[in-house]
Amino acid sequence: MVNQDPAYIVSSLKYRPQTFEDVVGQDHVSRTLRNALLRQRLANGYIFTGPRGVGKTTSARILAKAINCENPSDGNPCNVCNHCKEITGGRSIDVLEVDGASTRGIDAIRELREVVKYPPANSNYRVYIIDEVHMLTKEAFNALLKTLEEPPPKVLFIFATTEPHKVPLTILSRCQRYDFRMISTETMVARLNMICNNEAIKIADEGLALIARKAAGSLRDALSLMDQVSAFAEEEASIELVRRVLGVLDASIYFDIFHHVASQSAESIITQANLLFSRGISITEFLNGLSEHIRNLLVVKVAGITDFLDVSDNDAKAYAEQVEYFEERDLLRMQTLVIETIREQRFVSNQLVSVELMLLKLVRSSRALDIDALLSGKSTQSRPRPAPKPVILAAVEADPKKEHSSEVLPSKGTVVVTESEPERVSREEPPPENQKIAENPPPVELELEIAKKSQIDDSLEAPAESDDLPSSTQQALSLDQLLTKWETFTENLGRVGKTTGAFMAEGTPSHFESGTLSITFAPEQKYHVQTLNKSIKDIQQIASETFGAKMLVKLIEKNGHKPKQRKEDEILSHPTSQHLLDIFDGEIIDD
Repeated sequence: MVNQDPAYIVSSLKYRPQTFEDVVGQDHVSRTLRNALLRQRLANGYIFTGPRGVGKTTSARILAKAINCENPSDGNPCNVCNHCKEITGGRSIDVLEVDGASTRGIDAIRELREVVKYPPANSNYRVYIIDEVHMLTKEAFNALLKTLEEPPPKVLFIFATTEPHKVPLTILSRCQRYDFRMISTETMVARLNMICNNEAIKIADEGLALIARKAAGSLRDALSLMDQVSAFAEEEASIELVRRVLGVLDASIYFDIFHHVASQSAESIITQANLLFSRGISITEFLNGLSEHIRNLLVVKVAGITDFLDVSDNDAKAYAEQVEYFEERDLLRMQTLVIETIREQRFVSNQLVSVELMLLKLVRSSRALDIDALLSGKSTQSRPRPAPKPVILAAVEADPKKEHSSEVLPSKGTVVVTESEPERVSREEPPPENQKIAENPPPVELELEIAKKSQIDDSLEAPAESDDLPSSTQQALSLDQLLTKWETFTENLGRVGKTTGAFMAEGTPSHFESGTLSITFAPEQKYHVQTLNKSIKDIQQIASETFGAKMLVKLIEKNGHKPKQRKEDEILSHPTSQHLLDIFDGEIIDD
């Protein structure tokens, strides 16, 4: 049996700040409290809010010591007088710490309200520190309200909470609120380095940075993780050892995962995921890392720089290269999918199946259709896909010296056709005329079909304009000439009314003679004709401006005429669109 060293104290307690200067990352709070002490402008109540492990309760104790210290120095406690020692050791009868989670009933607050009437025994102030104050019941808050509003002299209340939105506004309005921030990675690394030097702990700089990122802004968590790593390591803890102890995956694994997503290689991504999970990798840790990877890609995509990434230079370069294969809307959809999977992990019986389904969705939906471009009848230029690369076991045992350079993805602008993917026609070449669209074609073929139609429409040349009245042959050409500006005409009608252009776009220009344009509607579009006739003079004016000649517009209802199908309905009724909606259980929404 190994005896515990009685002199050993965990780092989070041994290096707990004792002065305002020792509280790292919260200078805005420390400076304000020190100035209030120096100028004797203390409030009756304070509320410290912020995430866990950032110094809320510690700052409350320092404030309690500073106002009761016998020899304060520049607003800081001396930590050598009897009052400071008693408060530090938790033995002061005038400084009471209450746990709001366990002492949350009205009876405890009533007892506190009775005791608070008495002056401090041997200190300057009687201080009540209530941690996790949001856990108090509604009745307890009501009992505390009157005392907080009109407290006896020499009494100070300090509340600490991680969820300030659960504290009643009547309490918040009677306190000075201080929001504690998450501690930056650089600040935590500097603090961890100082403690490692004092304790003769050897951890690589990359390992300390990884510990700080894993702590997610909580210095207390970072100190606990550092103690865990130092207990495992026999000599110096390398970055590989830190990853193994903390269960953190190497960044190269996520770059490989998204390489398979960009190349739409479902087989490779499923193989690599199962290799990872067969080695005992935490699914939760994997999903959190995947979400962080997408976040970094989004930051680079939106900001255009890698300065905001808390990663190494090699990884920053790899992010800048990999982001070229994704659109912003793709990354947003992927992040939503990953976050939903993380949320659902608590409710699924087989987490691996849920993750595999998510990965397949990432691969199958890696390229979103630009609805605006589709509705306008134009093809969207797709980004090139990297060539799928084989999954090897070394991808699991990541090499820390591996640089994510040009080996991660091929150069931009290349289109690679592999055996694992059916050969596709280049976006620069239209498909053959005899090519048939499958019942459920992929999105790429839908774009090719629309691109072909757009090219045919654009190939129509407008006839030369003539000032003379056209003959019967020229009349047909003139109607074709009007059709080239039909879309512009319907858009300009938006100046008349919101529905005018939309209603006119559903009509069919059928005849043009002697300066009169006839537009045919189906009988079921009678309401369209009635509405448009109310603004016929404005419509004719805009028609004359758009087509460059004085023109009359005649609206005709014709039996047997079929309404023209809208582009939106044509695209949404396409088998590909319906197939996508069925796969992802989607619905059409307005942007």
